[in-house]
Amino acid sequence: MDKDKTDIIVNSKKSESTEARVSPRLFVNFANTICEYRIEGEQYIGRPTDDYEPSIPIDSRFVSRQHGCFRTSGVVSNFTAMPSTNGIYYQGKLLEPDKTIRMKDGDELTIPTEGDGDEENSFILLVYASTPSRINMWRGFQKAGKDTLTGLSRRDSFISWWQGNQGRKDYRNASIFLMDIDFFKRINDSLGHNAGDMVLKAVADTLKNNVRYENQLCRWGGDEFAGILPGDSEQAGQRLRKIISEIRELHFEGIPSVSVSLGYANVNDAEDRLNMEELVQMADRALYFVKRNGKQSICFYDPALLPLFLKK
Repeated sequence: MDKDKTDIIVNSKKSESTEARVSPRLFVNFANTICEYRIEGEQYIGRPTDDYEPSIPIDSRFVSRQHGCFRTSGVVSNFTAMPSTNGIYYQGKLLEPDKTIRMKDGDELTIPTEGDGDEENSFILLVYASTPSRINMWRGFQKAGKDTLTGLSRRDSFISWWQGNQGRKDYRNASIFLMDIDFFKRINDSLGHNAGDMVLKAVADTLKNNVRYENQLCRWGGDEFAGILPGDSEQAGQRLRKIISEIRELHFEGIPSVSVSLGYANVNDAEDRLNMEELVQMADRALYFVKRNGKQSICFYDPALLPLFLKK
């Protein structure tokens, strides 16, 4: 792996910091999102499967079930590379299997994702942080693309993520959905914006609990949420109906039951699957069909039935 593919501009560490050490964190940068993990005890980096969930999961086919292991005591962490197809690099140099290194604040581990034409020259970056300043710096990067209230991606971050990842194998067949909260204005007007914010956050948390990666979701605006789910339309429909059902079961003190309306479409039915405006327009037509037919339901956009979706 060429060094110029692993250099990270934001990491300007050249020598050991004199800052006091704190409980270390690992920031995993993958698919245009940043996840933070507390490092303690024995923890494996790996690819989750139906029967295995590593302490630090990275859902990429380029990552082995057990790609490496952190062993931490107090504020001292050692990392051991494990046998894997793509290997793992420390500060730009390939680690041999069973090689153990002592981690220092700002150290970088990278897993290459080369080997597939649409992901050439890309990698997964893991940054080890054990000082307050570096932890706060990476938390700042993490928050920059998030909606303050819900913790979901902002619209622009979501669009950027899709443009960078739509070619991945997992998303070659996928569905986009657009969802809004029924009678949300009534909640705000009658119960106040604090109640509305509570509902927005609860709906966002339900969405997050039903996807593996939060970067698949965003707060599109107001009470609208958008997301992209990998798999075929039937699989997406099953997951989305589960989400709708869980939202109906939410309970709030002093707030009536909450329901949502949802439209979804297959991204491959768009003329240009990179064009988020076109993708959202398909899902929005299905959403509009639901809203003019009683709300509280879900509809799949079928381009063969376009006159139905355009009917006022």
